[in-house]
Amino acid sequence: MPSPAPRADQLAGGVEDDTAPATSTRPAASRAWWWAGASVFLLVIVVLFDAYLHLSKTYAENSDEANILLMANDMLHGNVYLTGWNVSDVPFITTELPEITLLVWMFGLHLNTAHIAAAVTYTAVIAIAMLLAKGRTRGPQAIMRMALVLAVMLAPQPGVGVFVLVFSVGHIGTAAPVMLIWLVLDRFGLTKRDGADPTLRQRWFIPLVIAALIGWALMADPLVLIIAICPMLVVCLARMVTGSVTGARNGGGLRGLGRGLVARWLELSLAAAAGIGYLVAWCGGKLLHHSGGYTQQAVPFLLDGGRWFMQARVVVHGLLEMFGAYFVPGQAINYKSPGQYIIGWAPPLSGLDEAIAITRLACVIFAVWGCCAIARRFFRRDADFISQLLLVGIVANLAAYIPSTLADHSALNVREIAPVLPFAAVLAARMLGDRLLALGPAIRVRLPRLRRPLRLQLIVIPLVALFGWYSFGLFQQAATPAAADPFTGLEQFLEANGLSYGLGGYWESSVITVDTGGAVTIRAVSPSCIQPYPWESKREWYDKTKNVANFVLISSQPGYFTSFQPRGTALLWLQSRYPGRYARLNYGSYFFVPPAVTPTWDYQVRTYQGNILTQLPALDKALNGTPTTPGKPIGRDNLAVKC
Repeated sequence: MPSPAPRADQLAGGVEDDTAPATSTRPAASRAWWWAGASVFLLVIVVLFDAYLHLSKTYAENSDEANILLMANDMLHGNVYLTGWNVSDVPFITTELPEITLLVWMFGLHLNTAHIAAAVTYTAVIAIAMLLAKGRTRGPQAIMRMALVLAVMLAPQPGVGVFVLVFSVGHIGTAAPVMLIWLVLDRFGLTKRDGADPTLRQRWFIPLVIAALIGWALMADPLVLIIAICPMLVVCLARMVTGSVTGARNGGGLRGLGRGLVARWLELSLAAAAGIGYLVAWCGGKLLHHSGGYTQQAVPFLLDGGRWFMQARVVVHGLLEMFGAYFVPGQAINYKSPGQYIIGWAPPLSGLDEAIAITRLACVIFAVWGCCAIARRFFRRDADFISQLLLVGIVANLAAYIPSTLADHSALNVREIAPVLPFAAVLAARMLGDRLLALGPAIRVRLPRLRRPLRLQLIVIPLVALFGWYSFGLFQQAATPAAADPFTGLEQFLEANGLSYGLGGYWESSVITVDTGGAVTIRAVSPSCIQPYPWESKREWYDKTKNVANFVLISSQPGYFTSFQPRGTALLWLQSRYPGRYARLNYGSYFFVPPAVTPTWDYQVRTYQGNILTQLPALDKALNGTPTTPGKPIGRDNLAVKC
């Protein structure tokens, strides 16, 4: 009677068993080749880091990166819990913030440190993805899998692609700890040891390690709930059901069903580990809160049922740019909304750029092919556990994002689904790498120090050529000159006028503060009522007993990350509190907006002879809840102000 228990290779392997024979020994020549391979891998990582560092610098910094640097600097100086901070909906407290803290210690509190951190993060994501795709394979199979991952992730497109994956601190960094969890599971939890199937006694520690790692990652990013915990529960349930049904069929009735469940002890324990990991993160958050730690904003997630088709189109746009395959000519890579494009970003696609993008559609095909391959085998006993987790992670991420209000914006918001790219790359490599290596006729290649010649498939030649073409595209993009600092002249203007502490819009506030080393400090306020901005800010910044703010910086720049126009009633209210002690300083070029008679400047600085911070509570009380147009009843066309 056949046993209902799955073999270890069925738990671990993809298309083929990738475990090495337990009795094999590695001769000196094999060790030499292993060290050579490891050296090449490290060299590739160093070269990639340099390329991504140059690629990140093609974009001017903004306050998202600057605020992360300020948080890291605060942690470096002892505020480990970020006491007094209002962080975003993603705190990064256990993952990227410690990494950036180390980089701030090494390189200082400079905007260039943000670019270094971005390059380190994306390079680390690629390195972990390559190792996860490799699995337990060796030789040509390992090289093919790792090369396929690298090809898919190699060259995100200038515009949305580079911004989401390389430039900004976002969910792409979360893919690293999640794939690291799968790597630990793949290497230590799903493979044979000494030729025997892994037993509960041999693997008792794996669920505990996985639970700790999931809790560690979830503390940093709530997205882990969607791309790690949910896949773990779904896949483990599917495998337990499959094993039980198989056991009932082969073993006869309830007894076989019970043996099938016992055989799936690992899946059951991993499902429990996912729940324990969630509890670990929840308890950690409560402990941080009771210890006076940071305040985290809620995830702005709401379902939007009326625009799914348009949102799906925007998602396709963003995904193609992440794959480097958005080949629509002109300014389409900077598309924001119908008839609008993000100003000052990547230049329009050239003919060469379009050619590279068209060929990178092959990466999209590989990704879709890999997803279909594991979907077809999803309920089979020999389905690759890791590939199942990756597929469910991709589907869950897209299913949660597309029908939500998060997708009802420009393609810039695809940062919420950034893990889809590395997940799809690893999935394609694990499911297709060995198959590609077996396609077509083969030739024999004799290499020194090897007794037997290598059997090389001819399909490798066009794949190597295609990889070289992709590499050319990456280094062509990396050769783009670094973006100029758009605030240099403004910073000099503010310093020349003796303005050292003021208020302004979110996008130019902290970036100017970090760039000037605090010589010009600007704190972000909301445009509605000029109130402290509760997003990546520290409450101490607005303390009237510690700081004196005497100006408001207004920006009329048309860029996506620059415009800041406070409500006119708020400015008039401040002016009434400082009669005769109020002045305007204009900087930059000017233009007319009909029917305006006076010109509108790029930047206007409104200075006050007093501490504006003392007026913020009264300003909030005066404007909060009042109609947009005073003197008229509140209604659909005259909404109440929300400070």
